[in-house]
Amino acid sequence: MKPARKTVRRVRKASQPAARSEVIALPADCTLRNINALRERLCAVPADVTNITLDLRQMERFDTATLQLVAAFARDQVRRGINLLTCGNRPVWDEAAELLGLSATLAARAPTP
Repeated sequence: MKPARKTVRRVRKASQPAARSEVIALPADCTLRNINALRERLCAVPADVTNITLDLRQMERFDTATLQLVAAFARDQVRRGINLLTCGNRPVWDEAAELLGLSATLAARAPTP
């Protein structure tokens, strides 16, 4: 009689979905005249995105409405645990954010689990 055959049960490891990233390039003219297009772009970010980069390199003009919109977006994304980065920072952007009291909001990072 043959010995009983050992069976090994294979368990699938619950794989974590790959982190999804999105780059949002702010247009050259980020003023109140074009704020709706920017708002729509920010609102169109899919819910499964875990990393967002705001690309400021093309931006030439902006106003306080743009800073306030981006600050509100940043605050909401950080609350959701999204990593929010910026690239192409401009000194004028940083100075305006500081004058408006938005520096801390724009520099906030998602808490690490």
